Amino acid sequence: MTKTSEQPSIHGETSDTTMTVQQVNVIINRLLQLSLEPLSLEEYLDEVIFVLTAAPWLPIQNKGAIFLWDEKSNHLKLTAHINLSPDHVAQCQSVKLGQCLCGQAALSRQIINSHKMGDRHEIRPSDLQEHGDCCIPLRTEERILGVLNLYPLPDHRFNDQELTFLRAITSTLTSAIIRFDQEQQLKAAKAKAEADARQLARQHGELLEADRLRASVEHITRHDLKTPLAGIVSFADMLLERPDLDEEMRNFLRIILESGYRSLHMINLSLYLFQMEQKTYELKQEKIDLVPVIHTILRELTQQIKRSQANVAILLHGRPLEKGDQFLFLGEELLAYSMMANLIKNAVEASKPGQEIKVTMTITPPHACIEIHNPQPVDPQIRTRFFEKFVTSGKKLGTGLGTYSARLIAETLKGSITMSSTEAEGTTITIRLPSSQP
Repeated sequence: MTKTSEQPSIHGETSDTTMTVQQVNVIINRLLQLSLEPLSLEEYLDEVIFVLTAAPWLPIQNKGAIFLWDEKSNHLKLTAHINLSPDHVAQCQSVKLGQCLCGQAALSRQIINSHKMGDRHEIRPSDLQEHGDCCIPLRTEERILGVLNLYPLPDHRFNDQELTFLRAITSTLTSAIIRFDQEQQLKAAKAKAEADARQLARQHGELLEADRLRASVEHITRHDLKTPLAGIVSFADMLLERPDLDEEMRNFLRIILESGYRSLHMINLSLYLFQMEQKTYELKQEKIDLVPVIHTILRELTQQIKRSQANVAILLHGRPLEKGDQFLFLGEELLAYSMMANLIKNAVEASKPGQEIKVTMTITPPHACIEIHNPQPVDPQIRTRFFEKFVTSGKKLGTGLGTYSARLIAETLKGSITMSSTEAEGTTITIRLPSSQP
C-alpha cells in the first residue's frame, strides 16, 4: 500500500528544533504498538514509513522508502514507500547489493548520509530533483535485513543526536522484522504440521481399510484351504482302514494324514498370530514334551537337510539325545511346533555344507532353555532388527515373518527369545520357556 501524507510547513524550511526524549519515545512506542497489531509485514512497514515522515519535528522530507533483503534474488526489494513518483518506484523495485546509495549501505552495513546527489547516486528517475539521502541499514551482526531510506530537508546535515535516534528506529524496525519472520516460519511450520497430520490421518484410514481387507481375504483363504485339506485328511484316514495295504503304504498314508493335520493346524495358526499381535490370544498351558515335536520337524525337513549337507545334532543337558528322553515345558504343542520349525529351518538354510547345527535343551527351573546354534553369522545390517516384522536378508523368497512369529510365540508362551551373533562364534538363538518342574 502506498500512502500520501501532508506535512506542516516546517518541512519546507530548515529545522532548528531539538528532539526531546519524549518525542523520541513517542515514535518508538508507536512503532512497537504497530508491531503488535494484526498486520502483515508489508502493512506494518507502510505504517512505519508514514509515521516517520509525518513527525513534524523530524528534519526530513515528506517521502521515504523501506527495502527488504530478498535471499532468493540477492537484491533489495522495495517493500514500502511514501510520496515517491511512479518512475522512482519503478526504477527502485529491485536494487543490487552495492548499487546506488541504498545498495552501498546494505553492502557496507554502515549509514550513508549524503547532503546532495553525486556519482554514487546511480539510479536517477526522470523527475528526480537535487536532494540529500540518509540510508540506514537494517541488520543484525550476522546478516542484512534491509535498508531504511529517508530524505533530509534541503541543506540539512544530521547531527549526532538525530543519528542516534535513527539508529534506535532501525533497531526497533530490525527487531520487528525478525519477529514477523519468526511468526511466518511458525505459521509455515504449523501449516506443514497440520498438513502432515491430515496426511497421516488419511494414511491411517487407508491402513485400517487395508487391514480390514487383509483380514477378510485371510479369512476367505483359510476357509477355502481348509475344505480341500479336510478332504485329503478324510481320504487318507479312510484308506488306512483297508486291510489289503502293506506296511510301507500305511506309513506313506500316515505321513499324508499327519501332514494334512499339520497344515490344518498351521492355517489356524495364522489366525492365532493375529490375535497374539493384538494381545487377545487365550493361552491354554499344558505339559508338553518338545522331543517328539523336534523329531517331527526334522522328519519334515529331511530333504532340505540333505540338500544343504548340514548335520543336525540334538542335545539334552549337553549329551546326545537318547531313546526315552523327554524335555517338558508348559505351553501349547502347535505354537511350540511353529516356533521351532521356523528357527530350525532358518538354521538349515543359513548353514554351509558340512557344518553342524546344534539344538541344545536344558532344564534349569523355573526355565526350560533351548539353544539353536549354527556357525554362520547373521547379516550385520539386520542384527539389531532380527526379530522385527518383514526383516530378512539373503533369501529371494523370504518374507521376514519367521523370526517375528517366533518372538510372538515365545512371548505368548510366557517366555523370551534372544539372539547373539558374531563372525567368530556364529549365531545362537536362546529360548526360555516355563518349565513344568516347580
